[in-house]
Amino acid sequence: IENVVTSFAPRPKKAWWQSENGMEHVSIQLDLEAEFHFTHLIMTFKTFRPAAMLVERSADFGRTWKVYRYFAYDCAASFPHVPHGPPRRIDDVVCESRYSDIEPSTEGEVIYRVLDPAIPIQDPYSPAIQSDHAGHKMQWVNHPGLNLDWEQEKRNLQGRASGKLQFWESCPFRQGPPGCIHQGQLSPGHNPGERPTTHKGAVPRALFCARGVPACLCWSVQSPGPHTGRLCTATCMGVEPLQLYTAQPGHVQPHACEPNHAQPWANTLCCCDCNEHSRRCHFDMAVFLATGNTSGAVCDNCQHNTMGRRCHLCKPFYYKDPTKDLRDPTVCQACDCDPEGSLDGGLCDGADDPARGLIAGQCRCKEHVAGPRCDRCKPGFFGLSTENPRGCQRCHCDPRGTVADGSQCDPVSGECFCKRLVTGRNCNQCLPEHWGLSHDIQGCRPCDCDVGGARNNLCAMETGQCQCRSHVMGRQCEQVEPGFYRINLDHYTYEAEDARLHQGSVVEREPPTDRSASWTGTGFAHMLEGGWLEFHVSDVPFSMEYDVIIRYEPQHPEAWQEVRLRLLRPSPVSASSPCGNTIPADDQL
Repeated sequence: IENVVTSFAPRPKKAWWQSENGMEHVSIQLDLEAEFHFTHLIMTFKTFRPAAMLVERSADFGRTWKVYRYFAYDCAASFPHVPHGPPRRIDDVVCESRYSDIEPSTEGEVIYRVLDPAIPIQDPYSPAIQSDHAGHKMQWVNHPGLNLDWEQEKRNLQGRASGKLQFWESCPFRQGPPGCIHQGQLSPGHNPGERPTTHKGAVPRALFCARGVPACLCWSVQSPGPHTGRLCTATCMGVEPLQLYTAQPGHVQPHACEPNHAQPWANTLCCCDCNEHSRRCHFDMAVFLATGNTSGAVCDNCQHNTMGRRCHLCKPFYYKDPTKDLRDPTVCQACDCDPEGSLDGGLCDGADDPARGLIAGQCRCKEHVAGPRCDRCKPGFFGLSTENPRGCQRCHCDPRGTVADGSQCDPVSGECFCKRLVTGRNCNQCLPEHWGLSHDIQGCRPCDCDVGGARNNLCAMETGQCQCRSHVMGRQCEQVEPGFYRINLDHYTYEAEDARLHQGSVVEREPPTDRSASWTGTGFAHMLEGGWLEFHVSDVPFSMEYDVIIRYEPQHPEAWQEVRLRLLRPSPVSASSPCGNTIPADDQL
């Protein structure tokens, strides 16, 4: 079938041959492999029937063709030189229109009858009739070069699709077929189409439709040798011309293996299909019996690293490349296995076999090794080594601190893949300033030591206990021991109403009862623009860095434009003081 795409389905009604869209010259050719008495042809189309087509046959293996019948919607336009109308004689070649109408659009049939009932025929099995209607090849051709009319364009929208092809033939025995000679005779006469009987010691090959071919081809199991005189006397059918032995018991005769259409029974008995990897073969009776008496051919001296009865397998340590044709000289590729991780000296699967779990080229890996070449450790293992009988060693990772997805450790170094707050080769330690290794997504939790009560932000990894200052307690050092108290950061507070005022007045307030007061002390110092206050600070215990914070509530909707602050020291700053690097400008804020 040319220019055709194929679709398969479980039921015949769902399967068809569909031509390529827009392709006008489409042919379907059927090789019958033998001469048949052809009687009927019925083609069922999935979509529209072709607007023009012809049926032809060949009796010389496709070298020449003879047209049986033309079919066209418009015979005068499609086949102008072919007579139109019903045939008058059995050998008339005419064009018919009744099977080319645009309707039906699906399941339409094209029927050709060799022996038209309207034509009187005295003997349908006469040599003339059989010679005219016997053939080896049948072909159906869509007529090329058509001028597309509306109907033809409509039919080409989805491509022509043939849903079913029925080919009817008959070949009754007019005389009794010759029988087997060795150890008993077959009855000399048989009813038409009757299967010949067999006798003990003979292997039968019964054929019913090959004209002029013995109906029983057999030989003796006890006495090898051909017994009909016809077996393998002609050339056999093969893929290409090869010098092969005839695969016949006790009879070795080399000859070219070519298609044998006159004696198709010889094809399976005589021919060796070595897939172009050998030029010699022999017959093996055990193989013949094991194949159900279909072929005893065994190829010899398979080349290109192949082996097997038909040179269809690859030798050990080679595998069949699934991308190459079986006849390709390079179809068998050498196994490429890593010696550190593979077994059996680098042996690999010879071909794909899903039922057995085999993948072509897949090496046999050690227990803890994976990959087509057995060149990497399985997830959870590392350190591929020749000395290790299992190939790799298991990762030693703490599951609490290891990332859950992917491999647990580096396949080469074995270092584990830790969570974000976890560290260590085995992911069994928390990062500094973290504690509590667990299965949490982060792995550990922050120490969160109190900035005032703890000496630093380090804590014990198991308990999270921070390092507390004197008289401070708690995991985070946030509690004061009984009998002690702690001061706030704003412990040194100086009220404005107690300060020295210039252009200002004191306003006392009562604290509200329904909420917390926004001031401390008795109230506020009410200051006007250009006024100033002087605070007297006399209780700072030692020199260190302090922050000066001024708290105020503006009475005007706009913010203060400028506030100046000046620090007046009682004496110069000592160079040995913690504030020894202070300069005069630092005291002007």
